[in-house]
Amino acid sequence: MLPVQRAVLIKGPVLALVRRRLLDIGFALAGLGLALQFNVARFYENKVPPGGPLALLEGTYAVPFQYRVLVPLAVRGLLKVPTGLSFMWMYAAFDLAAVLGLCFVMRGLVLRFTDNLLYASVSGLGLFYVLPFNFVHTFWYPSDVPSVLFFALGLRLLLERKWIWYYPLFILATLNRETTIYLTLTQIVVSIGTARSMGLWRHAVMQALLWSVIKGTLWFIYRTNPVVGFGLFENQLWANIEALADWPRLAAYLMNFGGIWIPVVIWQHKLAQPFLRRALLVCVVQMLVLGTVGVLDEMRVYGELIPVVYLALVMLVWQAGGVAKLAHAWQLKLMGLDEHSRRSGGLQFNLRHPVVATI
Repeated sequence: MLPVQRAVLIKGPVLALVRRRLLDIGFALAGLGLALQFNVARFYENKVPPGGPLALLEGTYAVPFQYRVLVPLAVRGLLKVPTGLSFMWMYAAFDLAAVLGLCFVMRGLVLRFTDNLLYASVSGLGLFYVLPFNFVHTFWYPSDVPSVLFFALGLRLLLERKWIWYYPLFILATLNRETTIYLTLTQIVVSIGTARSMGLWRHAVMQALLWSVIKGTLWFIYRTNPVVGFGLFENQLWANIEALADWPRLAAYLMNFGGIWIPVVIWQHKLAQPFLRRALLVCVVQMLVLGTVGVLDEMRVYGELIPVVYLALVMLVWQAGGVAKLAHAWQLKLMGLDEHSRRSGGLQFNLRHPVVATI
C-alpha cells in the first residue's frame, strides 16, 4: 500500500471521529440551551398548584397525584444533602435533566431508524417545537416531563428487546406515573403475530403484575390522603363533550403536539416501519381513554404520546422524496469524507465503523 493511500485510510476515520465529537458537543450545547429556555417557561408560565409541591414531598397531597412519587421521593432524599438548594430548585433540576435526556433519547431513536447522525441531531432539537404546546401554559406537576422520557426510553428498549434494562425502567416509570400500562400495551401490539412475539404473554403478564403490585402498595400507603375523583382518575367524559362546543378549547385541543398529528394521521399508512405503525394504534387507545378521564384541553396529559407521534412525523419526512439522500450527502460533507476517498474505497462511512461508532 502506498504511503498516500495509507494516510487516507488513517485520516478518514480520525477526521470523521473528530467532527462527530464536535457535532455531539454542538448538539449537547444547543439541547442544553433549549432545555433551559423550556424549563424557565415551565416554571414561570404554568400554574403550580398552591401548596402542591411541598405536600407531595410530605406525602399528604390528594390522590391520584400523590401516587406519582418518584420525583418527590428523590427530591426529599436530596434535601438531606447540604446543597443549599430549595426543593423547588431541585424539582426544576429534575425537569431539566428529564427534558435534556428526552432530547438525547429521541435523537438515538431517530438514529436507530435512519443511521444518519445529522438528521437525528436536527430531529432531536426539533422536539422543542412540540414540547411547549403540551407543557407550557398548563398545570405544573413533577411527573409530567419524566413520564415522556420514560416512555421514549421504554420504546427504545422494547424495540431492541433489552429486557434486563426494561424492567428496572418499568418499575421506576410506574412509580412516576401509572401510564406505563400503555408501554405494556405497546409491547403487545408491536409483537403479536410477528417474530417478536416469543415470550410475549409472559412479559405482558409480568408487567401487569408489577404494575398492580406498585399501584396497590401506593394505594395502601396513601389510603388516608384526600381523594380527587375516583382516586385513580376523574370522569371527564361529559365535560369534554361540552368542551367540544367551546371554540377556544377545541382549537387548543386541535393544536395538540403543535399540530404534527395531522400529517401523521393522513400519511401514517406510508410509514415503512411496522413498529411505528403499530405503536400509533396504542396512541389511538390512549386518546380514547383520555377523552374519558382527562381534561380535553389540559395538554400535559397527552405527553406520553409525543415520542411515538413525533417519531412517526420524523420518519415520514425522512421518507419524503430526496430527504434521505440530501441528509446522507450533508453528513458525508460534515464528516470530512471527500468524493475521492469514497470512490477509492478508502473508507465506507458508517456510524457503526469501529473508529467512528459510539453508543
